[in-house]
Amino acid sequence: MQQVLTQTYTKLFSKLPNWTIGLLVVIMIAFISKFLGTLFPLIGNILFAILIGIAIRNSIGIPSVVEPGMQFTLKKLLKVSIVMLGVSLSITDILYIGQQSFLIILLSVVMGIGLTIWFGKLLGLDQKLSMLIGVGTSICGATAISAVKGIVESDENETAYAISTIVLFNLLAFFLYPLIGHMIGLTENQFGIWAGTAVHDTSSAVAVGYVYGNEAGQTATTVKLARTLFLLPVMLILPFMLRKNVDNRSTQVKKAFPWFVVWFLAVSIMNSFFILPVTVTDFIIDTAKFIIIMVMASVGLQVNLQQFIKLGLKPLLTGLFASLTVSIVSLLFIILFT
Repeated sequence: MQQVLTQTYTKLFSKLPNWTIGLLVVIMIAFISKFLGTLFPLIGNILFAILIGIAIRNSIGIPSVVEPGMQFTLKKLLKVSIVMLGVSLSITDILYIGQQSFLIILLSVVMGIGLTIWFGKLLGLDQKLSMLIGVGTSICGATAISAVKGIVESDENETAYAISTIVLFNLLAFFLYPLIGHMIGLTENQFGIWAGTAVHDTSSAVAVGYVYGNEAGQTATTVKLARTLFLLPVMLILPFMLRKNVDNRSTQVKKAFPWFVVWFLAVSIMNSFFILPVTVTDFIIDTAKFIIIMVMASVGLQVNLQQFIKLGLKPLLTGLFASLTVSIVSLLFIILFT
């Protein structure tokens, strides 16, 4: 009987995309997290999604068949959710937020990368790893690291170390940023700018923003997308800094270009001129927020606590320094200029 069930199961899922099983797992965790979030609103559904993912990964483990669905959620559905969130903003809102945050983003990125490289050198850490941590912390996390690893010619261990430090300090941001924001009395607009300029990955920045409030989430989304665009000039400048001759530099930049930012702007522009019914807009925003819960469940499922132990002290200290630098610099400028 068991053999018949196994064969039926294999035949059923062999006809579906390889990400199907993983996607179903992520959806199930998201529904559970949403339910628990209504019971315990102080914790919230996003944090529950992360914690459940971490608990599953580090207790029973994740079968390899689940991995494609996790990656599909992180790489594809995240972008879909961000584009959908464009219906909550008009182009006027985006220009206003951009005007408030551009200088803060610029200073955070430049100082974050520069000081992280300096600190890594002070500790005797390899320059490649310092640069990966600095770029990942200052711009857009694992995406930025993956985009520049070819330019700095880092090996897989260095790349994995850098991404692991980003994941660790992203997790800490979920616990600390909202607490600090409430403690020092940041408005939702100020907190959104802070999350958008200081939290590393796009998914985490958006999620942390929405934990604080809807306005904070909208602002964090816009600011984070603007910050993501800074990856392009960094990719053009890095070869000169490293004295490397990269012939396919323009090709690499085109490949790394975040096209979903353009679609987000397009949806926002459409929303500025063609107002959708409130019921439709609410449905799109609610769906986007549910996808963000799915994304954060996938983030939790990726967290291997044993991997952090293997990192060693220097990468962790460098990641901590980078996170603190970007966070403090951006927060100071937010308090001064907004």
